[in-house]
This record gives sequence, C-alpha cells and structure tokens, in this order.
Amino acid sequence: MGEIIIKLLVIQLAVIGVIWTGMTAFFPQMNIYARAIYYIVTSWFLFLIVVVVKEWIRSRKNPK
Repeated sequence: MGEIIIKLLVIQLAVIGVIWTGMTAFFPQMNIYARAIYYIVTSWFLFLIVVVVKEWIRSRKNPK
C-alpha cells in the first residue's frame, strides 16, 4: 500500500512540476491574479516535495 501512495505522490509531483515550469516561463507577463495562482501552485509543489521525501524516509525505516 505504501508503494502505491509514493507512486501517486511522485506522479502528482511530476505533473505539478511540468505545470510550474510552464508558468515560470510566462512569469514576467502575468497579472496579479495569475501571480497569485503561481504562488499557490509553488506552495503546493513545495508541499509535495516535503511529503514525498517524508514518505520515502518512512518507507526506508520500515521495510515490509
């Protein structure tokens, strides 16, 4: 079960990473609302990185 969760988190991290990279390319052209969405996506991206690392460490400590 833990492997499936990690795979789903990594897939979501990859998809958000692609979206974030695309948004970063257009950052200078963004208005205030687009920048707010950009900051929300950035926060979610960083949160996913922390969760993936936490799950990876947890799975290494408790191999089943």
